[in-house]
Amino acid sequence: MKPFLIFLHVFIGFVALAVGLIPMFSKKGGRLHNVTGLIYYWSMVIVAITALLLVVISPLNDGRLFLTGIAIFSFYLCFTGKRSLKQRSGTPTRWYDWGISGLMAITALAMITYGSSLLFRSLAQQTFDMMGILFIVFGIFSGTNARYDFRKYLQPSSAKYGSKEWFFIHIERMGGSYIATFTAFALVNVRYVFPEAPSSVYIATWIMPGMIGGMIIGRVMRQYLSKRKVLTT
Repeated sequence: MKPFLIFLHVFIGFVALAVGLIPMFSKKGGRLHNVTGLIYYWSMVIVAITALLLVVISPLNDGRLFLTGIAIFSFYLCFTGKRSLKQRSGTPTRWYDWGISGLMAITALAMITYGSSLLFRSLAQQTFDMMGILFIVFGIFSGTNARYDFRKYLQPSSAKYGSKEWFFIHIERMGGSYIATFTAFALVNVRYVFPEAPSSVYIATWIMPGMIGGMIIGRVMRQYLSKRKVLTT
């Protein structure tokens, strides 16, 4: 069972990485964009489910827990990014919108709590645990996204992009999902490519995809904001 889940998780994750690039560079709203976007979405569903199953049947360690947190975060971004398209037609908030944001909030709180315990434990031993920092940082970032969702669900007028919320949240969340997926892929494979690399290489692998991808998404967002003359709140 476990070998099959690992194979499925890795294979579908690779499919998501390969296919996920196509919607980014294809014509928005076109058939190619829509079809490959759906393939990416359902690939991420499988990746998230297999990640959770592997946690249940595998020995727990910090790396496995962190990658599971990233898998949940990536699916959450993908789900809310896809759901944002429904806002064009005024679709009301459903129970599963609250559910996925709630799951992300709980996961974020768990990551912050666990990361804090790792950090305090290492400081008590007069060492420094970088893993604790990573848990805390990713927990805060993902929790911030969930908090924004709750505020928007309770008060739709608080949406920062106004009537164009669906468009910009779609870009932000789907792009963020791809970055998170790429980060997990890089983390799993860097030890095979650089088996004797110093810890700085692994730390850079945790951080750099988010920094570089975030800057790219930010630039794309600014271009569309300027083009569409949207005032953020």
